[in-house]
Amino acid sequence: MAIRSTRRDLLAGGTALAALALVPTPRRLRAQSPSDGPGLEDLQADLESALQRHRVVGASAAIYHRGEITTAAAGLTNTTTGVELTKETVMHIGSITKTLNTTLVMQLVDEGKVDLDAPVLEYVPDFKVADPEATKAITVGMLLNHTTGIDGEIIPDHGPDQENIRQAVERAADMGQLFDPGKDCSYCNTAMVVAGHVAERVLGESWYLLMEDRIFSKLGLEHAIVQPEDALLHRASVGHFLNPATGEQTRTSFAFLPRSFAPAGATAMMSAADLLAFGVAHLRDGEGLNGERLLSEKSARAMRTRTADMKGLGAVRSFGRGFMLGEHGDVGHGGGGPGILSWLTIHPEKDFAIAVLTNSAHGMTVIAEICNAWMKSATGDEPLPSRRYPELDSDVEPRLYAGTYEDIAAEHKVTEKDDGIFFSTRAKSAFYDGMSTAPTPSLPLVPVGDHAFAIKLPEALAANAPQTVMSFVNPEGDGRMRHISMGGRLYRRTA
Repeated sequence: MAIRSTRRDLLAGGTALAALALVPTPRRLRAQSPSDGPGLEDLQADLESALQRHRVVGASAAIYHRGEITTAAAGLTNTTTGVELTKETVMHIGSITKTLNTTLVMQLVDEGKVDLDAPVLEYVPDFKVADPEATKAITVGMLLNHTTGIDGEIIPDHGPDQENIRQAVERAADMGQLFDPGKDCSYCNTAMVVAGHVAERVLGESWYLLMEDRIFSKLGLEHAIVQPEDALLHRASVGHFLNPATGEQTRTSFAFLPRSFAPAGATAMMSAADLLAFGVAHLRDGEGLNGERLLSEKSARAMRTRTADMKGLGAVRSFGRGFMLGEHGDVGHGGGGPGILSWLTIHPEKDFAIAVLTNSAHGMTVIAEICNAWMKSATGDEPLPSRRYPELDSDVEPRLYAGTYEDIAAEHKVTEKDDGIFFSTRAKSAFYDGMSTAPTPSLPLVPVGDHAFAIKLPEALAANAPQTVMSFVNPEGDGRMRHISMGGRLYRRTA
């Protein structure tokens, strides 16, 4: 009888350091030119400086370029304990998990066990959503590129005894549709949970153990966990929120999001170096730095090939399978959670990859600074360009846009007033610390493009805040818009 290795044996097969030893000896990456931001000669110094200037509690970064690797870590894991953050610290990667989850499913494609064009029902016979026709039409491939139409962002925690992956899939039975399957694109957490469950059902094994055995163990990753209790085996980070007025840092009370959403990004934690090693395996068309093949070249490239587009203006434009596609041949994914932000970008043509993990809710300030400066130095491109659309002096027909737009997690109201149209939003549940379910103040919308508008913030906030742009898309017969497209998601007009 074959003996299966357990997750306790995972580390016996090799380490991330051993894997990296198979490429040329890492040296500090050198810049091609100076920058007004990071010095681009010392990642450690750049990270420490960025944390101090942006008041981020802690961060870890890792960069690969043409066989050279450099890593850095700075700050604290937790302001309450005061423990220093090191390069080995495991940090939340949030929705970057979707790229790992997709890799798992694509391994089954390689093995002939899953067909992306087959209905989910072929592998999970009890799968269903509220619309019977949608239930039959949703394919495995749609789960991986956000085209299912399932209205399934995330739902409130049901408590520790009611939070496993199977139960999350069962709850999809009550979820409606934002659009018919395959007819549009909207980022969907529930779809990724279902994809993870497909792997469970096909292989008859826990998703957690599949991730550990088929990805972490295969790549020799020592500092990577998906089971929350395993964080105790490592130096682990936790999220924080900054009060800009007082400078006070508050540690989150959410160690993890609902465990049932693990395949979408609720539980995974990694060091930046281990996340980089995963990214480099995709950079190398499925082959890890340790020589192990994670995926076939065909499947690795398929994950980076455009399969769906978001309508309207905005930062998220196109999806492959699992990966978001950048503008310069780069692909990647971001991750968020209570008090954390993370990012992974790979640029196959330029043989470059970067991972930056932070434990602050405003960590994108550090992520964008480090990622953009170092990637531009190495490749000439920026993965996170700061784009601001100019305000246009154009007429607006309010009746096309006014209404209530929502999904399972949020409600947006667009109202007409004498001086234009205004936007207010509210969360339907408090998913993070301090989240309010009360509506926000009503803010003016200013035109920036074809049926696209920017939210005009008060002057005191506008200077340091990124521009938030929404597009109204999918007009009905009377010209009124059916959806708002914003942040990679569609919100359906309900009133």
